[in-house]
Amino acid sequence: MITSLSLPCFSFIFLFLENYGVRKLEAFFAVLIATMAVSFAWMFDQTKPSGTELLLGVLIPKLSSKTIKQAVGVVGCIIMPHNVFLHSTLVQSREIDRSKKGRVQEALNYYSIESAVALFVSFIINVFVTTVFAKAFYGTEIADSIGLVNVGDYLQEKFGGGLFPILYIWAIGLLAAEQSSTITGTYAGQFIMGGFLNLRLKKWLRAVITRSFAIIPTMIVALIFDSSESALDELNEWLNVLQSIQIPFALIPLLCLVSKEQVMGSFKIGSVLKVCYCKFPCFVPC
Repeated sequence: MITSLSLPCFSFIFLFLENYGVRKLEAFFAVLIATMAVSFAWMFDQTKPSGTELLLGVLIPKLSSKTIKQAVGVVGCIIMPHNVFLHSTLVQSREIDRSKKGRVQEALNYYSIESAVALFVSFIINVFVTTVFAKAFYGTEIADSIGLVNVGDYLQEKFGGGLFPILYIWAIGLLAAEQSSTITGTYAGQFIMGGFLNLRLKKWLRAVITRSFAIIPTMIVALIFDSSESALDELNEWLNVLQSIQIPFALIPLLCLVSKEQVMGSFKIGSVLKVCYCKFPCFVPC
């Protein structure tokens, strides 16, 4: 219970890095993501998975009816629809001479690369985590009894300690993932409420109100499910599925805007790209 209360509070404090500039906050995100990547990559290396089987699983996935929920949830937790609003706001923090077409095009190219790299890194981290658990527990009797609360103990029992005990490596990676997810979600919520509601308040007061709307419900849910480990795991899975369902509601309006000449001018996307991009958000709910 103490952890459920303290971690969101730390996230709330970290968000005030924005006062020192958006770049400082982005650098903090980079540190968290790097921590996750290193921690989970180390665990991945310890499991010694088959590269051939892993590649086949990525390129030619096979899903049973029992794993559809997890597969849909992975899509949601990688893309996270609220990040569409977050990136839409962060790009406004760059100082670009919009009167020069070449400068704008250059900025768009860099933003595209940045988004692609972010999604790729998120995908790789998820591959690391999924591979570790598949290698260790898939098809075993204890697979159904493993959850966020006890998984560290099972990993320790399976792979041992050594110079860097895997239990603590997992804890560090999980903590970095929690902070990154909480901060981005809260930050996106602040921008969404500030933008759609057009709140005319002092910056610090607006930040407190909007961030509280994002963090307080999270703390309440954590406290309610604190005594039920299995229910919390189930809730977490369905939240990821919900994020997948919400993807069209974030992407379709964005696609409509970037395809309009009166909004984007000469930088609007073409018909071919529009058709291709529209297929993905429509495919997810199916």
